[in-house]
Amino acid sequence: MNWTLFDFVLAGFLLAALALAVFLLLRLQRSRAYRAGLFLFIVTSVLLILVTGAVGIIGGSENDANMLYVAALGAAWLGGGVMRFRSNWLSRFLSVLALAYVFIAAAAVILRWGEAGAAWPWDVLVGSAVFAVLWQVSAWLFGLDADIRTLKGRSD
Repeated sequence: MNWTLFDFVLAGFLLAALALAVFLLLRLQRSRAYRAGLFLFIVTSVLLILVTGAVGIIGGSENDANMLYVAALGAAWLGGGVMRFRSNWLSRFLSVLALAYVFIAAAAVILRWGEAGAAWPWDVLVGSAVFAVLWQVSAWLFGLDADIRTLKGRSD
């Protein structure tokens, strides 16, 4: 890969944001399930940006279809902000996001986006499945936190 100065600055920013997020998560006064779900949400976000920017999931990194993953990630962060990162809503929202990644992979295979790759279509299917599973596990953790808060009589 031929990285430019911008690529190094972006990677450094993402790693610094990840380190700051981990530091803040350790100080957060919520359940372990909530902190684990939020940690996985942040790590998956950083990983997705790095993967789509460096090698891409659909074809190469130059394939515009990879922006569907980034757009869905933007929707996840926007939705999280609108929902004020409440666990009961994030649980539902991230499950829908995981399903969206499955639909992106299905569209890529059916419409033959990025077909030139040597591992076609397994690279698209496996890459999308990995991220869909990460989103779903994060949703499950937020759901656990919502259940814990309900049992304790607290609402988000």
